[in-house]
Amino acid sequence: SQQDYLDAHNTARADVGVEPLTWDDQVAAYAQNYVSQLAADCNLVHSHGQYGENLAEGSGDFMTAAKAVEIWVDEKQYYDHDSNTCAQGHYTQVVWRNSVRVGCARVQCNNGGYVVSRNYDPPGNVVGQIMGFGLFSQMPSFFLISTLLLILIISHACHAQNSQQDYLDAHNTARADVGVEPLTWDDEVAAYAANYASQLAANCNLVYSHGQYGENLAEGSGDFMTVAKAVEMWVDEKQYYDYDSNTCAQGQVCGHYTQVVWRNSVRVGCARVQCNNGGYVVSCNYDPPGN
Repeated sequence: SQQDYLDAHNTARADVGVEPLTWDDQVAAYAQNYVSQLAADCNLVHSHGQYGENLAEGSGDFMTAAKAVEIWVDEKQYYDHDSNTCAQGHYTQVVWRNSVRVGCARVQCNNGGYVVSRNYDPPGNVVGQIMGFGLFSQMPSFFLISTLLLILIISHACHAQNSQQDYLDAHNTARADVGVEPLTWDDEVAAYAANYASQLAANCNLVYSHGQYGENLAEGSGDFMTVAKAVEMWVDEKQYYDYDSNTCAQGQVCGHYTQVVWRNSVRVGCARVQCNNGGYVVSCNYDPPGN
């Protein structure tokens, strides 16, 4: 609901002492109009219009208003206040002090996923303005240039939690929770995942390979789409799975979760690639396939 959008944003803003956003019907109409244009393929391409903008995409009812904002606010862990480095634009837009009005929309895409769009007025992430908690407060231009260069130099530090062991740990924690033996890493399966994920880099469109392995895909913007977050999205579907009937709740998706914990799947290989639109795709393949 409209209030859910506001509550999710304003909780994050209150955490850093920023005044709450208010709903704006005109901004919401813009969000609704643009997000409808993304419904064909759930491809997260920004509108580059007059408002600030955050986009998120997910499968099933994972992509609620609260979950979308959680994705963006989760970037806070990568943001360093003192040096303004590894700045993640989605989080900073959520808490940008000069942004005072918001409008949001959510649509289901043709591939079954959902896109959530938030637009902000005035837009945030403007150099020279004050951010949520006092950043970019009339910094000298030479400092801004140095800061931006430093962001580029250390950006690799923001891409944490994407190692082979991270893939295994994220999966095997979920499997242990239901008494299933852990997966082991397989280089051949991982090579398949890397090869196919690279084919998705053009537009981050989540189209399955329909190959010989089981497969889970996830897509997200910025450094939200770590291994742990991708698996969290899949495991979050557990709430829709009924063990006794071995079925998903009506109208819900749970096949990603069941693949993660499928007992007969014993080997896994995964890959993560950055798409041309700046987002990331995570692909995991399973042998033998589940479901």
